[in-house]
Amino acid sequence: MPEEVPVVSHDVIAQLRQDITTASDAGDEAEVQRLQRELDTALQAYRESGDDGTERGAE
Repeated sequence: MPEEVPVVSHDVIAQLRQDITTASDAGDEAEVQRLQRELDTALQAYRESGDDGTERGAE
């Protein structure tokens, strides 16, 4: 059975980037590193999903 690739939205990626900025501004380097790993995982999942930017199910 093929491994399922999670669908990651642009909103999730944008929120992670904002959270990284907020943590960085607060000087919380541990949180920045954790969020960066999470963002890297989300970006990889997004690329693997083959999302071309079109809405799914839109008519």
